[in-house]
Amino acid sequence: MFLLLPIVIGCGTVDHSHTFANMVFISASSYQNELRVQTDENVTSMSSEITVAMAEPEDKDVNVLFRPAPELLERYRLAYYDDQVQLLPDGYCVEGAVTAVISAGNMQSMPVEFHFEGLDRLDWSKSYVWPVTIDSASDMEILESARTMYFVIKEASLVNVVADMSGNRAWPVWDDFTEVSNMQEFTMEALVNGTAFNNESSIHTIMGIEDCFLVRVGDSAIPKNQLQVAVGRIDKEANTTYRYSVSNSSMQLKTDRWYHVAVTFDNGQISVYVDGDLKGTGDCSGGEIQMPSVNFQVAHSEEDEGKPRCFWVGYSYDDDRSFDGLLSEVRMWNRVLSPEEINSDNHFYKVADPEQDESLVAYWKFCDAQGKAVKDYSAYGNDLIAEKDIVWRTVELPVKDYE
Repeated sequence: MFLLLPIVIGCGTVDHSHTFANMVFISASSYQNELRVQTDENVTSMSSEITVAMAEPEDKDVNVLFRPAPELLERYRLAYYDDQVQLLPDGYCVEGAVTAVISAGNMQSMPVEFHFEGLDRLDWSKSYVWPVTIDSASDMEILESARTMYFVIKEASLVNVVADMSGNRAWPVWDDFTEVSNMQEFTMEALVNGTAFNNESSIHTIMGIEDCFLVRVGDSAIPKNQLQVAVGRIDKEANTTYRYSVSNSSMQLKTDRWYHVAVTFDNGQISVYVDGDLKGTGDCSGGEIQMPSVNFQVAHSEEDEGKPRCFWVGYSYDDDRSFDGLLSEVRMWNRVLSPEEINSDNHFYKVADPEQDESLVAYWKFCDAQGKAVKDYSAYGNDLIAEKDIVWRTVELPVKDYE
């Protein structure tokens, strides 16, 4: 089939027409498909899919045959500026030739799968590429610029995908989740990378409840880039709110840099750690504040019409207090983690076997890479729901030159 597309200039149509073939192509936003292998979790096999498409349907099935294309290694190295990548040795991709079918009347095939196995045998001091290309497509032409997919296989970092929460917010629906009710002991953790601590907004919320217990960056009385734990107790009888905070100049954060933040609470005793170092302490158990416990079990709402403040991630009070930047590894425990636990190997970036530890009451890794849902990897399964589709970013953490 050929498409006749008239050329439109101004308000008139020129009689000349250009003819375009109805070509077959790989339907993808990128032709570099990364498979990151979690070697620390003993992953030995992975799969990935390819879909093919064309601009207009045909009246017959179009069979699209893929083949391995090792001869394209140098083309990949030049195109992606990676002269160190190696060709994946034979035997690791199970499939040889693979056929996708665009059925008559359709413009897209069902996905076809490429399966890689024996990955534990690879030398992970190297990264690998496996090019596959469209060899034929019945009697259809093939769009040259979209006929090849490069599967790139490399060892995964501990954290590979994070969420950009700028202009977004998320919340758990844990109205009946008593594990977070009136907590006398807990630990809150997150990996944070702020991108706009110096913008007009003076507050960037990480998580918590406004006028209750909130971990945030900046306030009206402190620098915009300074970490703060803000505590509040509403006294309805006295018609007032008592407030308390833990913050100091040693908690100032740089933009575009990853930090691990941990806040522990022990019957009102607060400790704040940045990258494993104790930066500040406080006590909200006595005086006017009198908060030896914190109740996070509040029904979710928009907090309008007199409804109580509730728990958010990346937001508090109003849109001007959202977290502008990247979030990952957001966690809550029902106990106080020790300094040794906070600083244990790779703890900033991963919790091993999270479903086996009942004290881990929420574990939002922010690694899901699709949609609005943020999976809770703890044993309790209270997923976060984001207001908008999350913008997911590819990263490699820990950064090799992490300060």
